Amino acid sequence: MGSSLPTEKLDRRNYASWSYKMHQYLLGHWHWSYVEGANDAAPDFTHRDFLAWEQSASRVLYCIASSVDDQLLSYIRDVKTPKEAWGNLKKVFAAITTAKKLQLRQELSNVRQKHLHVVYYIAWINDICDSLASMTVTVEENEMV
Repeated sequence: MGSSLPTEKLDRRNYASWSYKMHQYLLGHWHWSYVEGANDAAPDFTHRDFLAWEQSASRVLYCIASSVDDQLLSYIRDVKTPKEAWGNLKKVFAAITTAKKLQLRQELSNVRQKHLHVVYYIAWINDICDSLASMTVTVEENEMV
């Protein structure tokens, strides 16, 4: 399962792209159900399928942990299931993403050309819009103008 693991590690700037790639990776390896689906919770310890579930869930947790920057491991270090790990990361980055969206929207509304060459001015606006788009925020053409 780990041979084609996405190489982009989750850090404080790339949650949207990381979560998309990891979601696709886990779907492609038939393991997304350990995050959200029929296998997201362990069967009872006495159930005959518990060991198989635990082994597969451990693989998924390993994949998630291996794709997270070391500075963020503390958010998932003590979890018991892939669902918990994914939920913790999602919760942390939802707050960061919301603040970043607000910051970028404010920056876009405050952009002024002043003494910038028009090429740099347009590049600045495009960079802000690209950052917002990476967080699935639609920027209307009139906002860019």
